[in-house]
Amino acid sequence: MGAMECQTKWLGESAGGLAFSAQVRQHSFIMDAGQSSGGKDQGPSPKEVLLASICACSGMDVASILKKMRGVVESCEVNAKTETTSSYPSIFKEVLVEYKIKGSEISEEQALKAVRLSMTKYCGVSAMVVDASPISYQVHLNGKWIGDGKAHFEEVAE
Repeated sequence: MGAMECQTKWLGESAGGLAFSAQVRQHSFIMDAGQSSGGKDQGPSPKEVLLASICACSGMDVASILKKMRGVVESCEVNAKTETTSSYPSIFKEVLVEYKIKGSEISEEQALKAVRLSMTKYCGVSAMVVDASPISYQVHLNGKWIGDGKAHFEEVAE
């Protein structure tokens, strides 16, 4: 993908005091804090966007890898849970990612390999996060748990 740009703009006191609009290519969205943190809950927080980015980035990898394996992917749901530290900077303690893959033409070995490749080689978002916040994962295929593991990436080359 190469170079990327993002523009954000504070929406001001009238918008709740913490909300920012973000523009990436032709896409725009709002990030805000929840009401308990002083925002108006007009959108996800930046950390929630990061958590969703881990799921989407890895999910794109898994779907793409399974298609290359000629698997018929009926659905691929990727969910994540974490808690943040109480000290500053407040970061993710550990991230648990759960893959729920459905497909009649996908073997357990293919599903596990696709997730393992994402969590050790391809998922750039996870690679950026994992040193500060460990990532573990569980894989389910057609409603059945088939394995788990931990994300780990070799040193990222420039």
